[in-house]
This record gives sequence, structure tokens and C-alpha cells, in this order.
Amino acid sequence: MGTLRDLQYALQEKIEELRQRDALIDELELELDQKDELIQKLQNELDKYRSVIRPATQQVHKQSVLQEQQRTKRQAISAEPTAFDIQDLNHVTLPFYPKSPQSKELIKEAILDNDFMKNLELSQIQEIVDCMYPVEYDKDSCIIKEGDVGSLVYVMEDGKVEVTKEGMKLCTMGPGKVFGELAILYNCTRTATVQTLTNVKLWAIDRQCFQTIMMRTGLIKHAEYMDFLKSVPTFQGLPEEILSKLADVLEEVILYNNKCRLHILLNIDWAVIH
Repeated sequence: MGTLRDLQYALQEKIEELRQRDALIDELELELDQKDELIQKLQNELDKYRSVIRPATQQVHKQSVLQEQQRTKRQAISAEPTAFDIQDLNHVTLPFYPKSPQSKELIKEAILDNDFMKNLELSQIQEIVDCMYPVEYDKDSCIIKEGDVGSLVYVMEDGKVEVTKEGMKLCTMGPGKVFGELAILYNCTRTATVQTLTNVKLWAIDRQCFQTIMMRTGLIKHAEYMDFLKSVPTFQGLPEEILSKLADVLEEVILYNNKCRLHILLNIDWAVIH
């Protein structure tokens, strides 16, 4: 039987072990909180991306319902005048402005570096690059004024600008930066003022052209998803309206293995369907 000193020593060891476990639990809880924050941040980014891509496909279903209710009344896909279906959009000729390879790469990298636009598909980014046209401003010019209605997004190629909000300086920006993107993504007023500090060279695209690119991609994907669903035995025989709803909420899951990339259409939010 151990002495009192041995028992005290053993108790002290247990206390120290419990303290270390408590410290480990605290570390794990902190790590869990950080991961929760990261998940929330990624979810917010996903929501932003969906807010750009989803409206086009969702409007396809709305359009078909409205046409059933009142076939003589044509409805637009969005609040702005634009084409109706894939056939119409395929005949829309988007503007093309020649650029040097360096300018093309700069615009592409600027978009991929932008939190609101980096999740666009590469085909969409390529079309945006092709459609952007050159704009130049002299020093001390106002490119964007806070509170104004805006319809252009810019990519800086040369020069420097200052961004202010309510008279307070937020930052300065140089080549390779996107600004004004909220105007074409959310059809909102300008949230800040952008003033040139030097002569600047920019590339710009308007909201109408941007939306045409987004809608054409959305409608093509919607049609592809419809064809896919019709080929699945489980869904064969379902009404067109239900298939359209399924196509609206179908998401593309990309899986990787050691040899290749697999594209699988799996994720269906049944709560949205019902």
C-alpha cells in the first residue's frame, strides 16, 4: 500500500492530466469556432455566387408558368430588356474588342482575384474579357460617385485611383483590380466614390452585356440539366414543371481522384421542390 506522499503525488498527476485535457478541449473548441467562421464565410461566398447565376435559371421556370397563365403576354427574364430563350440568346451578338495577350491575362487575373466574381466559370470569364472595351480618364477625374446609379464595372490596367466612402478614404487601387462590380451584380447604387490620382487606363463592361453572358450560360445549363433529368429512369414521366424545378436546384458536384476530374450532378434540394 502506498504512503500518503505517494497518494498525493498520484493525485497531483491526475490533476495535471485533467488540466492538460481541459487545455486541449479549449484548443479544440477554439479550432472548431474558427472552422465554423470559415464555413460561414464560404457559405456567404456561395450565396453571392448563386445570386448571380441562379436568377437566370429560376426565371426560366417563372417564364413558363406565366406563359401558361397568359400566353399573349411576353415576360422578360429580368427587369431589363433582354432575350427570352436559348435560341434568342444564341443569336445575340456580343461586342468584341481586341486586346493584347497581356491585357487579356490582366483582366482574367483581376476577375479571379475579386471576391464577388472569382467563382464564375472560365467560359464566362473569357466572354467578359472579350466584351470589355477601353476607357481612359485624366488625373483628378471622378469615375464613380457614391449614391449614383451605376451600370459599368471596371478593371484597372494602368494608373492609380482613390476609393472613399462618406468622405473617408478607404484605399488606393492600382493595375489588376476590379471595381464597380456591385452595380452589375446587384443592380444597386454606387457604394463608394472612385477618383483618379493619375491618368488611368481601364477596361469596362456594362450590366446588360454581363447579364446576357450570365443568362445565356444559365439557360444552356438549365437545358442540359433538363435533358439529363429526362434521361434518368427515376424522373421519367414527371411533369415538365417538376423537372424544371429540379433543374433549378440541381447543383454540379466536382469530385477528384488520382487520375481525372469527375463531374457528377447529384445535389438536389428537395425542400425547395416541395
